[in-house]
Amino acid sequence: MSSEKRFHRVIVSANKMPTISEDESEGLKKFMGFFYEWFEAKPHHPPEIHPLAVMKVLEKKSISQARRGLQMAINDCVEVSSNWSPELIAAADKRFLSNGAPSLSQVRVKYSKIYLKVLKRGGIKSLKEYYLVKGVLDGGGLEPGAGEAKQLATMLADYESRSA
Repeated sequence: MSSEKRFHRVIVSANKMPTISEDESEGLKKFMGFFYEWFEAKPHHPPEIHPLAVMKVLEKKSISQARRGLQMAINDCVEVSSNWSPELIAAADKRFLSNGAPSLSQVRVKYSKIYLKVLKRGGIKSLKEYYLVKGVLDGGGLEPGAGEAKQLATMLADYESRSA
């Protein structure tokens, strides 16, 4: 799917995704804008398709529709980055945080459908899931000492032993 289509879908079933609060939306819009500019934008993309420009138009029509669009865009960011190496995730995290946006790891923890499935299932089934979990664990998306970190480390070790 092209980045233009990915960032400009409006109607989606976001039933299983956590809803975005008013407080979170500003930080996530900042995240989405940076993600697009740094990792998705192409020189030929007109300014009116920038996700933040699209969000302004949506917000004038309907705040709830704009939040659903933001949820979709955030999920797309997580999906686009799902195969990134832990080193690239760590570099992206640092870049987002230094620009006042939530880190990619923080966004992945809260808004990744795949991540939420892995947690619920309690195990990793694929290399894609492995890299997502490794990126979250290595990228600092969790509070230090969080019980979830221990669970993730156990899942990673289990997957690594099965794959060896």
